[in-house]
Amino acid sequence: MNEIIEKYSKLLKVDFLKYFRLPDTFIRINTLKIEPEKVVENLQEKGYKLEKLKFFEYGFKVIENGKNIAKEIEHALGYIFVQDASSMLVPLVLDPKEDEIVLDLCAAPGAKTTEISQLMNNKGCIVANDVELKRIIALQSNIQRMGCLNVIVIKEDGRFLCNKINNYFDKVLVDVPCSASGTFKQEVYKSLSQKFLNSITRLQKSLLASAYRLAKKGGTIVYSTCSLEIEENEAIANWFLKNFNVDIQNIKIKGIKLRSGIVKYENFEFDKEIRKTKRVLKVGQEAFYVAKFVKL
Repeated sequence: MNEIIEKYSKLLKVDFLKYFRLPDTFIRINTLKIEPEKVVENLQEKGYKLEKLKFFEYGFKVIENGKNIAKEIEHALGYIFVQDASSMLVPLVLDPKEDEIVLDLCAAPGAKTTEISQLMNNKGCIVANDVELKRIIALQSNIQRMGCLNVIVIKEDGRFLCNKINNYFDKVLVDVPCSASGTFKQEVYKSLSQKFLNSITRLQKSLLASAYRLAKKGGTIVYSTCSLEIEENEAIANWFLKNFNVDIQNIKIKGIKLRSGIVKYENFEFDKEIRKTKRVLKVGQEAFYVAKFVKL
């Protein structure tokens, strides 16, 4: 465990030990179904303490006081989605509009898909894709529970979806499968190896390359992970920037402090533009990485 603390303290230039704990509980209130004030009032009457997130008016930190908010009727009815605060940030970076066609390339289980639908006020169109049937069942369940009417679910290998359709989507979210080292679960670190990173980064590159073909010219592509690894984050963004005709966008979200992407670390040295990508590292939240590109 000391090796893990030392590794990430060096990478992130922080005392990693204070971040190394399970995240707090957060919820997103679903405005497609209910007024936020009603949910807040109901949950407070049940003994929950809610603290609104500064960067997202429908996101709340929850103090459960021994209860499990996922077992409340508000969850079953789709009034709330239990979702980490860092995860809520990613659709805000994508910034979907009501008249757009959006692709969520690796959508299951649907936290970000349903948030995108909420941001679009159930207008426009979202294509939610995943490759595994079990994950798609969870995705469909969440879409139905949250009342998302502008979502089409498809089952395709995201690496090859671009062979069936291309230059079509206004915005593409590529929230890739990753090591999940930003979730601060000890079992993740025990199974993390260079062999695994080599394999998962090949998949991540393939998905991002597919997203490039799927996006319209002038379209937006957002890449995200819940990983701390530089191989899955800045290294992938730098590879994409160097090998595809894209412009990298600076990310700023009012109300949350974001860390600039790392451009130099040990044997890694990247384009200075990679500073525009961002890491979320905050005590009590999952660690996330997000990069935003425009297809030229």
